[in-house]
Amino acid sequence: MKIVTDLACELLRRTPHSITGLTVTTNEQSGIRIQTTQVTTTAAAHFIGKPIGTYLNIDTVNSKPRHIIHILHRTLSSLITDTTKILIVGLGNDKFVADSLGPTVLEHIQTGNQIVTFEPNVFGVTGINSVQAIQAITRLVRPTVVIVIDSLVSAAPSRIGTNYQICTSGITPGSGIGRDNQTINQKLLKVPVLAIGVPVCTIMTPQQGQIYHVVPKDIDVIIRDCADIIARSINTLELRNPCGVTKP
Repeated sequence: MKIVTDLACELLRRTPHSITGLTVTTNEQSGIRIQTTQVTTTAAAHFIGKPIGTYLNIDTVNSKPRHIIHILHRTLSSLITDTTKILIVGLGNDKFVADSLGPTVLEHIQTGNQIVTFEPNVFGVTGINSVQAIQAITRLVRPTVVIVIDSLVSAAPSRIGTNYQICTSGITPGSGIGRDNQTINQKLLKVPVLAIGVPVCTIMTPQQGQIYHVVPKDIDVIIRDCADIIARSINTLELRNPCGVTKP
């Protein structure tokens, strides 16, 4: 049986830590386990099956929402060097609960002159390639950073709704289920890109051609709670206006 995953931390189970260009560190804050995987060479990227970049897996099992928000906020703050203009993209399909994390987060974002949002939806609904739409909006908005939010696939059901992955390498929509889509990253958009995702399902392929999506019964509650936490962590970012003045 083949099990697929979007999480870098799960790919490490079959990866020797002696690979050059692959560094893994773990620390704990407020009972929350944070595993940082740094992929710095092409060889390491090929071995782990993830692009060069930094991947942070935040394991929040049995943690309080305020602690999770604090950790996510601190992590995002450490990765974003310029908050003059933030474009937040919510990937997914709001008509399919398990794929609605991105759009649901956008509902709670406090937009303004420095934070703008975009929901490209999916090709099956709009008839427009979502990656091309994001490229166009990025050229129009001219942000200093793009944050892309999407639902992820995990190999372990216990990670659903309890793990958050933040990475600097961007994201490939649908990669966890084998779709060959274009990667949304800094090379494509010409601006730093952060990807935030939460596992919402596991996928099993016991036989060739057969795909089973395993989703919890309370996925609507999981999406709602995780979206609220992500939005709060973004809403509390310190914004720097074009004059260089920091605003809370």
